[in-house]
Formats: sequence, structure tokens, C-alpha cells
Amino acid sequence: MDRRNIKNIRIIKRLLESPDGSWTMYGLSKVSGASQPFGWKLVHSLVAKGLLSGTKVIDIEGLARYAAKLLPKPRSMIEFYVPEPVKFLRKNVKNYALTTYFGENLVTHHLFPTRCDAYILEADLKRLTPMIFKEGLLGKGNIRLMVPVDTNIIDEARRIRGTLVVSQGQLLIDLVREGGVCMEAFEMMVSQHVRKE
Repeated sequence: MDRRNIKNIRIIKRLLESPDGSWTMYGLSKVSGASQPFGWKLVHSLVAKGLLSGTKVIDIEGLARYAAKLLPKPRSMIEFYVPEPVKFLRKNVKNYALTTYFGENLVTHHLFPTRCDAYILEADLKRLTPMIFKEGLLGKGNIRLMVPVDTNIIDEARRIRGTLVVSQGQLLIDLVREGGVCMEAFEMMVSQHVRKE
């Protein structure tokens, strides 16, 4: 995996969270863990694509789609069924971050939480695997655990009603990546929770 894509996505997530142009290049680069020249290069390429004007986002959906294409596939992933997926996570995993259906439902309450998608650490997945075989049913179920290439996704999770959810920028990218009905949720989330001016 190219480290540049991780830093690109970190910068784009901050832009999606505050698309009003209030970011300075120094602040944007610093919070994303990138150098200023790296940040400048990315911002200039996004301006050339018509997604930004300076650090102001012109096309939020376009920027989220661009990031979704860059986002690397998880290092590993497992899907299974357990009766209460969020309770299972809270009980067995300290560091996790819900996304898509369950994550969005905690933020804007638009999507029916059909599947619990969560990012977890590699060590937690290895530790949970025997438990999953014992307590759950493997295959497409109601929970999907993913180990991200960039563990910063988990580190920047926020607590909403006692449950850890990915950052707003990551959630927007994941909703676009999931597609379908998640696009409606993306649009609702942008209209309700993204500061534009």
C-alpha cells in the first residue's frame, strides 16, 4: 500500500469535515500527519480536478468518491452472524469504530442498521476468531469486521451514545464506497451535519 494514499485520505477527511475553506495549509497538513509540500501538492491536484477552490470544497460528493477510490481494501475481513452485534463488539473489543449502516444510524438515523460494519485492530481480530467460531455463524451475516490499512481510522473514532463511530469524514467516504441506499444517507448527512459556510 502506498503511504501517500493514506495521507491523501487523511487530508480529504479533514476537508470533508470542514469544507468551508477555513483550513490553512499548515493546519491541514499538521492534523493529517503530512508535510506542507505534500499537502499543497494534493490540494492543487484537487483544485485542478474541480473539487476544491483553495481549501474550500466545491464538490463534496466528488471529493468523497475520489477518496473512496483511493481508500485501500482492508488488510483482512470476516463476516458472520451474532444475535447482538454492537453488544458483542462492546463486550469483546476495546478499540473499534462502527461505520456505514450502524454508524450512520447513530449519527443521522436514516439507514436501517441491517449490518454492523466495524474497523478493528489485527490483534483483536486474531483474538476474536475462536470466539466467532464458538458464538457466531460464519458467512454473510449481520456483522463485518475489517482491519484497516491505516489504524488512524480507529484512533480518531468518536463516542456517540456509548458506541465508537468513525470520524465524520471517514463515514462519508464509507457511505459513498458502499453505494446504493447509503448514498441517500450520505446526502442527508451532508445536509444536516457538514458545515459549509
